[in-house]
Amino acid sequence: MNSIVQQINTIKVTRFDHIQMEVSNLEESIRFYEDVFGFKKKEAGLRRMVRWVIMGNESKLYLCMHEYADRAGIENTGLEITHVGFIVEDFSSVVQKLKVHGVTLPDGEMIQYHSSRSVYFLDPNGYKIEISEFDGGGIDS
Repeated sequence: MNSIVQQINTIKVTRFDHIQMEVSNLEESIRFYEDVFGFKKKEAGLRRMVRWVIMGNESKLYLCMHEYADRAGIENTGLEITHVGFIVEDFSSVVQKLKVHGVTLPDGEMIQYHSSRSVYFLDPNGYKIEISEFDGGGIDS
């Protein structure tokens, strides 16, 4: 494709907006993201007989959760998002804070990559969460 045409037709993404997640227990998920990450409930409601909530933080990251209690424990057989990653201000305190919340780190304490460190764990619904110290694993540092 011609470079000028490609530039005209390229959609410029300015920032990440939200992740939508199906959860089996809305209250448990709300507590987890409030207690562990400090997210606050922004909106909640019922649509088509499905309870939902939008949670956000000061950095304007949003989690949209829809409750499907009848799907608890059902394996997703299609392609899936493998994890959600967050960058934090004080990475050195992350492991201790996660332990305070009773979070288990299945991969051990932390993983050292070439330019950054990360920890991985599961939320109450089995979504894998990554916490890193640098954007993009430090590749642009």
